[in-house]
Amino acid sequence: MSKIESKAYVNLLLVVVFWGLTFPMQKDILHGLSPVFYNVVRFSFAILLLIPLKKRLGLSFFGSGFKKGVVLGLFLSGGYVFQTWGLVFTSASKSAFITALYVAIVAILSPLIERKIPTAVQISSLAISLIGLYFLTSPDGGFNFGDFLTTICALSFALHVVLISHFTKSSGDKEMDLLLPQFMVVVLVNLLLTPFVEGSIFIDYRILLVALFTAVFATIFAVVVQLKYQRYLGSVGASLIYVGEPAFALLFAMIILGESPSRMEIVGLSLMTLGMVAGGTVSLIRKEREARE
Repeated sequence: MSKIESKAYVNLLLVVVFWGLTFPMQKDILHGLSPVFYNVVRFSFAILLLIPLKKRLGLSFFGSGFKKGVVLGLFLSGGYVFQTWGLVFTSASKSAFITALYVAIVAILSPLIERKIPTAVQISSLAISLIGLYFLTSPDGGFNFGDFLTTICALSFALHVVLISHFTKSSGDKEMDLLLPQFMVVVLVNLLLTPFVEGSIFIDYRILLVALFTAVFATIFAVVVQLKYQRYLGSVGASLIYVGEPAFALLFAMIILGESPSRMEIVGLSLMTLGMVAGGTVSLIRKEREARE
């Protein structure tokens, strides 16, 4: 592993820790609060904090990457809308593991976008992850509305991950042009959805603190790291690191919220992790083999 790849690995792993922490933090403040309004606050904070750093970071609202940034923003919006909305109806740890399905989906989508047929192992890995999802959701009375929303979120995040790798391969030092347009789209989409998604619109110090934390560490830092470093590991290589997100979410949910998975849920979590790791590993080996050839 080269020096830049090692740096990419460490930074993406730190992103995963922050992402895992956001699940219980956000679950704790979403009681009665509109989830899409919370997203508006979170991403508005992110934009306001980035404006003073525009020149230093080489950011632009309407730069050369504006169109690609808008496309990424639409999928990022889908991910956050359905994840935060779903978190209202399901547990923090379950939300994290269902969200992590995007790792297995990336293993299927990445070859398709590169016009290659997914291997039998990749398809089987996705199937194992879906079986794990069944065990994870069954103990609490079936696949509830929150689980359904979070599954859509996983598909949106998978497309976002794959497209980031695709767009930044050829963007050179202009990858940061993709940042602000994404955040603008997320704010706009969530603002438009606010009247249609159940929940009250209010602000208190806890909401502001969580929104500020997630804006700085799970949004600005995370997306900057993705745009800057993910291309060195590829969408599949990066997704293998992202598998750690639900594990950290479960750990923090147990500490902060006192959540504790049942035996059946543990079986589901284990199967989902196995499927995601297997699918991603096979994809990575395949890509490295093709690169040598």
